[in-house]
Amino acid sequence: MILVRCADDLLNNPLLKVCILLLVVSGSSFAQKTKPITACKPSTFAAFKPLPKMEYACSEGANDSDDKILKLPERLAAIRKLVKELEGFTNVAWWQANVDDLNACKVHGSAGELTDDEKQDWKRGDYNFDLFGNHEFRLALIADPCYQTGYSGSNAFLLYRKNGQVFVSQVLNGYYSRVDNSVGIDFANLNGQQLVEVATANSMPPSLVGYFFVIDPKTNKAIPKQIFKDGGKMTNEIYSAMLMNEPADVGLSKNAEPLKVFSGNRLAQTFSTYEESERGKIDDNGRKLRRIVYRWNGRFYARR
Repeated sequence: MILVRCADDLLNNPLLKVCILLLVVSGSSFAQKTKPITACKPSTFAAFKPLPKMEYACSEGANDSDDKILKLPERLAAIRKLVKELEGFTNVAWWQANVDDLNACKVHGSAGELTDDEKQDWKRGDYNFDLFGNHEFRLALIADPCYQTGYSGSNAFLLYRKNGQVFVSQVLNGYYSRVDNSVGIDFANLNGQQLVEVATANSMPPSLVGYFFVIDPKTNKAIPKQIFKDGGKMTNEIYSAMLMNEPADVGLSKNAEPLKVFSGNRLAQTFSTYEESERGKIDDNGRKLRRIVYRWNGRFYARR
C-alpha cells in the first residue's frame, strides 16, 4: 500500500478524488515506507548531504511545457554538471545510512526529534522526497528549473556504488507528473544481474509507467533492459492504466495489481496491465478497462 496524493487543482474531479486513498500499485514504493520516522539521528545528520541543484537560465517568455527546452545546450551542460557532482557522493557513511533516515534529516534540518507537525506531515505523505534506494543503488530526483515547473518537472539519476566509486546514469529526462511522490525504485535478480525498476505514476490519465535497467559491466552505467515485447518490438518500458480500486472490489483476483513485475527479489511469472477500452469489462469508477496479462517465457514478457 502506498499513499498517492493528487495535485490540489485536480481534486474537484470526482474520478480523481480517489487518488488520495491508499492504492495498491506495483511492488515499488512511490512514497516513504510506512514505518514511523521520529528523529534525525546524529550519525545520519553527520553523513547527510543535500542533493545538488540543476541550474541554467530559463529563456525569457518561454513556455515551460515546450519540449524544445529539453535540447537546449545550456540545459544539457547543466545535466553534465549534475552528473559530475553526483559522482562525488562517495562518502561511505552516506551510503550506509538508510534513505528514510537521510530524508528525515532533510525534513528536520538538524539532528534531533522531529516536531509533532513534521511527524504528522510525514505520515500524511505531505513531503516531496527526492532520494530513494538502498546501500548500493540510489535514485536522485532533481527539479528542473525551466521545464514543466507547475508539475514538478525533474530529472532522475541512478547512482551505483562499486569499489568506492559512484557511477551516475540519467534514467528520466524531463519527467513531470500531477501526482506527488510519483517516482519509486525497486530491484530484482535476473540471471545474476541486478534489474532496476524506476516506477512512475500520473493522474492525467490515471496511469503507471515502469522503466527497467541493468548495469553494463564494462561502464558500470545503467542501460535499458528490453524485457517486454510490444507488438513486434522489444522495449524496457511498460504502461498501465491505474486501478482506482482494490482488485477485489472490481471482481479481480488479489494478485491482479497493475505492473507487479517483481515478486520478491525475482521476476513474476505473470503480471497485469490495464487499458481503457469501450469493450472493457472492468468498471473502475466509471472507466471501462481491459486487463492484459503478460507471461515470462524465460527471455522476455509477452502478452498471453
